[in-house]
Amino acid sequence: MPETTQVIQDYVAAWNSSDSEERVILMTKVLAENCLYVDSHLPDTITSRELHCQFIDRFREKFPDLNLNLASDPDSHHGYFRFAWQMVKPNGDLFTQGSFFGEIDEQDRIMKLVGFVDESK
Repeated sequence: MPETTQVIQDYVAAWNSSDSEERVILMTKVLAENCLYVDSHLPDTITSRELHCQFIDRFREKFPDLNLNLASDPDSHHGYFRFAWQMVKPNGDLFTQGSFFGEIDEQDRIMKLVGFVDESK
């Protein structure tokens, strides 16, 4: 599903943007308004695009130099996708890594995203 690959590439670009306004533009393009986001480092589920953007803003404030990279090509079928990711320091060293699993809606926007962090690295 080529559309899903582009959505994921745009999502990664949003994470890596140092400009909050640019991030909101990209996230509006790729996330459903009521997108659900959850990962093991969050106490609660994020329940909207706005809260998702705020979460990334806080992360970028704490770790401004990290970049999110695709560690695998996205794999998708029947509206679901998965991909491996890495957070990388400016010198190329690995900070952390994991995978995302999600669901795309009829408008090719992410409606659910579940993150897993590989704690063994």
